[in-house]
Amino acid sequence: MARTAVSPLDRVKILMQTQHISNPGEEKYTSVWQALKRICREDGPLGYWRGNGANCLRVIPYSGTQFMSYEQYKLYLLRPNEKQLTVERRLLAGACAGMTATFVTHPLDLLRLRLAVQPELKGVMDAARSVLQEGGVQAFYKGLGPTLVSIAPFVAFNFAAYDTLKNHFFPEKRPGTIATLSMGAAAGLVAQTICYPLDTIRRRMQMKGKIYDNTWNAFITIMRNEGARGIYHGWVANMLKVLPNNGIRFLAYEFMKTLLGLPHKSEGGGGGG
Repeated sequence: MARTAVSPLDRVKILMQTQHISNPGEEKYTSVWQALKRICREDGPLGYWRGNGANCLRVIPYSGTQFMSYEQYKLYLLRPNEKQLTVERRLLAGACAGMTATFVTHPLDLLRLRLAVQPELKGVMDAARSVLQEGGVQAFYKGLGPTLVSIAPFVAFNFAAYDTLKNHFFPEKRPGTIATLSMGAAAGLVAQTICYPLDTIRRRMQMKGKIYDNTWNAFITIMRNEGARGIYHGWVANMLKVLPNNGIRFLAYEFMKTLLGLPHKSEGGGGGG
């Protein structure tokens, strides 16, 4: 639900991040509103959801694996007779959860990107065939390195920020709907602002062909050719997407815990989760 709701902004973000590779020397997308109008004009209203099928196929195992592994890593890192994790160990648990979920679902993330930026592809299977022809099975893991580097800190800051806010304001009870949405949005804002440059690099490295030698080469090349602005292309669209998306994710998670009869408190009874 969260991904489908913000799919138009997600596609705008990806197009703005990758346009200097897709359309060298031309800046097709100059603002969020201009990009939204251009997508509608060129692809029709359904163009806003191009690649969303692959995205939804990815987000189900990705979110499930991420939330499950985060809870397991928290329990593993909890010391005997300790009620709550420190912020540092919450960050570590989040980073490990992000890397675990990313490794499992990276091929689907790559297919989603290709569908968003290559209009000639007709669907998920067509995109998969294209990737296979490009470089075999290993091509599905193009950009895995920078993806892990970008996702690990994002998930770490995201979960740690949410848990910290939740334990501070609601140590003994489940937060309400508005509170959960607000804390989720705030956590996403903190995490995405810190990690966005790495997200731009991984998107570009997932594109067709070999554009950069490695993550560091990509960073240096973008900074040299486009300046600091280049590393933050699409940031506004991403923020408009991340705030509702992250709020809805945590709201759905808390709701499902209640629906399934899972306890609000975790980590040995100290709150969180």
